[in-house]
Amino acid sequence: MLCSLFSAMILFAQSKPKTPAKSNVQALQKLLTGTGLPYKMVNDDLAAIPYGGENIASYQVLVQKVSELYIIYTNLTEALPGKIDETKYKYLLQQNAHYDVVKIGINAADNIAYLRADVYTSATNTALLKRVIEQVANVTNIIGGVFK
Repeated sequence: MLCSLFSAMILFAQSKPKTPAKSNVQALQKLLTGTGLPYKMVNDDLAAIPYGGENIASYQVLVQKVSELYIIYTNLTEALPGKIDETKYKYLLQQNAHYDVVKIGINAADNIAYLRADVYTSATNTALLKRVIEQVANVTNIIGGVFK
């Protein structure tokens, strides 16, 4: 009788659903809402913030949660169509010496240049995230001016 009761309990027991992804989304949305910047959630871990500046009329700053990081980046190749190729790579990489938080990278396999900053989720608050987003946007616009 005890074995039957134990077996029945095992069969009908349900594990609790895991919800850490939902809390991550809520944390990212909460931070972005606090910045006052307009944003659109592309998926659970990715948000797009529209920007425009003096040198680039329209581009997006993306915020992506990957593990314990928020990666804030722009695709320079997409923001500056037809202006970045292999002849510009050396110049772009040299610009890394001029910026402290933002770094420029190149994926030679896809011929994509990007500008990004990484911040730990545990050390990020709304003010810091907004500041990093604005720096990524500003540097993107500055580089756009160089390649006008």
